Amino acid sequence: MPIRLCLIPALLLLIGAAPSGIERAPGEGAVRFAARVLDQTEDMLQIVDTVWNGTPTVFADYPSARINERGLRVETRELVALVRRSDGTWRRVTVTSAEEEGGIAEIAAIAFANADRDADRELIVLLKWPQVHYDYGGAFYEVRLFDTPRPPQSGLTYLAEPSRLFGGLGCDCDFRDGRRERYRFKTIAAIRRELARHGY
Repeated sequence: MPIRLCLIPALLLLIGAAPSGIERAPGEGAVRFAARVLDQTEDMLQIVDTVWNGTPTVFADYPSARINERGLRVETRELVALVRRSDGTWRRVTVTSAEEEGGIAEIAAIAFANADRDADRELIVLLKWPQVHYDYGGAFYEVRLFDTPRPPQSGLTYLAEPSRLFGGLGCDCDFRDGRRERYRFKTIAAIRRELARHGY
C-alpha cells in the first residue's frame, strides 16, 4: 500500500510534465515566428504560410551544415513544419533534410496532392541543386512526398512508393559536348499529372 501511494504523486508529476505547445504571439508574422522557434535569423529563412488539410501550417527552410558518415562537413537544406494544434498552440515537425549534391540544395516548390489514396492531401517537396561545372551545367531535381503529420509525430513519414514514380535524383542539364538532359517533373503541375496518371 505505501508503494502505491508513492507512485501516485510520481505519475501526476509525469502527467504534468507533458510537453506544452509553442505559443505564437498575437500578430506575430510567420517569418518572425519561425525565426524565433527555429533560432534562425529572418533573412536565412524561406517561408510558406499555408493551410494543410484544414490545419494552419508554416513551412520554413534554411541552410545548415553537419558532419556526414565520412567525417566531412556538408552543407544541408533543412525543411521544418510548424503545425497549429487544436488548443491553439503550435508544434515543430521535421520534414526533410537535403545534403549538397554538387551544389547547395534549394526548396524549389511546396504543394499538396493526393499520393496515398486516402482523403487527405499529401505534401509535395520539389528539391533543386544548381550545377555549375566545367563539362555541364543546369540543376539536379528530386521529388519527395510526405504523409500528413499525426500527433505526437516529430517528423513526417516519407512516402517511398509514390516518390519512386519520379525517378529519384534527375538532371536537367546541358553538357559541353552538346548533349542535353531534361527532367520531366520541374513543376507542381507536372508532378500532379504524374500522380493522377498512376491513379492517385
